[in-house]
Amino acid sequence: MGRNVVYQPILNFTKYCMIAAGIWPLPLSTENALLLKLYSTYSTFVQIFLPLFLSSLCIQFVVAVTDTYSDNDPDKLFKHVSYIITMGSVEVVVIICQKEKFKGVVSFIVEEEKEIVRSEDNEILKFHRFQVKLCRASNWAVFIFTFGVAISMTIENFLQRAEIEEYNKAHGEEMEKPLPYELYYFGLNKNDHQTLLLVMISIANIMIDLLVASTKMIFISCIIFVPSTLKKLQIKFKKIEFREGNLFVNVGNLAFEHQHVIDFVENLNDLIKYVILLEYLLNSLNLAAVSIQFMTNQQLSPIFYFSFLIIQTFVLGWSANEIKIQSEALAHALYESSWYNQNDAIKKMLLTMILRAQKPLVLTTGPFDAMTTESALRVMKASYSYVTLMMNKYE
Repeated sequence: MGRNVVYQPILNFTKYCMIAAGIWPLPLSTENALLLKLYSTYSTFVQIFLPLFLSSLCIQFVVAVTDTYSDNDPDKLFKHVSYIITMGSVEVVVIICQKEKFKGVVSFIVEEEKEIVRSEDNEILKFHRFQVKLCRASNWAVFIFTFGVAISMTIENFLQRAEIEEYNKAHGEEMEKPLPYELYYFGLNKNDHQTLLLVMISIANIMIDLLVASTKMIFISCIIFVPSTLKKLQIKFKKIEFREGNLFVNVGNLAFEHQHVIDFVENLNDLIKYVILLEYLLNSLNLAAVSIQFMTNQQLSPIFYFSFLIIQTFVLGWSANEIKIQSEALAHALYESSWYNQNDAIKKMLLTMILRAQKPLVLTTGPFDAMTTESALRVMKASYSYVTLMMNKYE
């Protein structure tokens, strides 16, 4: 990351996806009043659209389950449950993104990254460059697989509709052609308003994909960034300058910076720990549901969705584990400095910082234990158990 390299911030791709989805938490970097007004209107529309779409999914699911004349095809039910789970978690994240506390987290990342990029230390820059590449690769994977699900679903629906159309012509029947989503259409007849509903669903599909992708990407980006700021602090601890006249200032600034990072991680954890718990619990069910879909129907969309869930689960687990590792290294970095050559007042301050660094910074799954790669493996084990249970029930 040389001085002449054009640097792309870690939140760059995520920011533009969130802007497109209407949920970017910070003000837009523009003075154009018309553009700001249009974006505000669009953002408000998204805040209304999402709960309506989720409500429509839930109502239609209840209608399908309670309909005595419906065959309640397990494949359709599993697919419906998967949609409800996904959109429910998206709605929770959208609400969190509008909170002032979360805006503070994003602002901290933006400002802290500017300091990292201004650093002259190659070790700090090299580590952060790796984190940026990891974040970009993870976000692109989430984006591609999210839209892969949507495109494959659209193709599958088109082929299914064409097959039914051909059957109707050959047999003189009027079999109902399915729509991409099983929704409650609030009085609109699916047969009489097919074209209108297809257009509405196509527009909604793009918005939904942007919302799903951006809400997953923002948490991934925030978590991947944390080790960068911890690594920067480690290197500062190792290379702390004990210059006469600036001794208390240097050590005091590092102590303040250390506390600032601790507060940042704790605030991030407070905001997302229950969302992470929900994601891990629901990912187990989602993985099971899409596995059943593929085994019973062997379509392409479950493969894309399965890949999306796997990437999200393991990236979150690995990145959270990296936070724990890097924070544990802070105490060792301080101990490697020449603290033992300082006066008693400085020694006491540094030893206090060493003691404070003994407690690793972690992201937790709700009120439970720290999120690590082991947490991701538990999700896989749970999903396997759910698949076994579901297959036994519907054999």
